[in-house]
Amino acid sequence: MTSQPMLLEYILALAFGAGGVYFLIKQSRKDVNGLGRKVSREMTRSAVRHQNVTLALMLLASEEQKQKIAELLKESHQEKEL
Repeated sequence: MTSQPMLLEYILALAFGAGGVYFLIKQSRKDVNGLGRKVSREMTRSAVRHQNVTLALMLLASEEQKQKIAELLKESHQEKEL
């Protein structure tokens, strides 16, 4: 008769432990997904900032400077393709 309460305690302890492990795994996945979203958003913002700086330079530049900037941008774009 004493084995039944011990078995019940073991089953309850196992269920409680499994629930704790499930919660920790679920929480860590949320943390990783949140980090991925932040990195993705920052990469997008970085590209937008680069475009904004390029457009500002082109608006403020003279025609000769615009040609130089355009050549620099072409070279950097070609290097990325290689």
